[in-house]
Amino acid sequence: MKQMSPFTSKIKNLFTGIKSTDSADLESCAGQYWQLSGRDERIQDQAHWCDVMRWPRERWIEYGDFYFAYVVRLLKQFAGMAFVNDPGRKTTLEWGCGGGANIRCLGKAFSHVYGVDISEETLNECERQMKKCGLSNFSKVKFPAQSPEMVLKKIPAESVDFILSIAVFQHFPSKVCTQRVLHVMEKLLKKDGLALIQVRYFDGSEKYRQKDSDYAKNVITMTSFTFGEFSEQLQQARLTLLHSEKDIEPDELCHEYYLVKK
Repeated sequence: MKQMSPFTSKIKNLFTGIKSTDSADLESCAGQYWQLSGRDERIQDQAHWCDVMRWPRERWIEYGDFYFAYVVRLLKQFAGMAFVNDPGRKTTLEWGCGGGANIRCLGKAFSHVYGVDISEETLNECERQMKKCGLSNFSKVKFPAQSPEMVLKKIPAESVDFILSIAVFQHFPSKVCTQRVLHVMEKLLKKDGLALIQVRYFDGSEKYRQKDSDYAKNVITMTSFTFGEFSEQLQQARLTLLHSEKDIEPDELCHEYYLVKK
């Protein structure tokens, strides 16, 4: 019988107790999974921690620069130069900030930036990177995976000009969770505020089919949407779709980008 490697055995032990086949428990499972970022490099890698596995500092910086350039291009096209030329008096937020690759760029441009995440250890890592970059306009906001509405207790409603979320929605435990987060985003945005959201689109394959159990096993491909499904969720959250675009990077795996306005 083939023996498990020490790494595989370690991961299996860490995930003991957080495998669920009950959809009502998936949000709790997600919270437990990402809390492991403080002690597991694989999860740190998935959360884009600088200098961990796939993310040597140069690549980590390039990643943030790439998405910030994309943000600027879309804002120029759909928000106008008045918005683009005056970010120094605007507030931004990243939902699922991870290790801070995008926050680094947002913090250099906007007056204040919130990093929202369900992992305390990841938020601490993000804060550490912001200090390393000489940025002091960053606030970390932790919320329970089961209660995204708690963010509204920590950030005033209608106080955010722009929201970014990259490589996060695909990890959500369900479409119900997604809808709740979109409603919170709508409440956080000022009138005419904008959000850029990346989701996994469903291409008809079994790999990217929506999962309904075993969060730890399926975390990378947990939640996906057809264009119609996500457009309906945006409409229910009272967010207006301005632009959508698929796979902006070479060899990208079923990512769709939605620019929306309140």
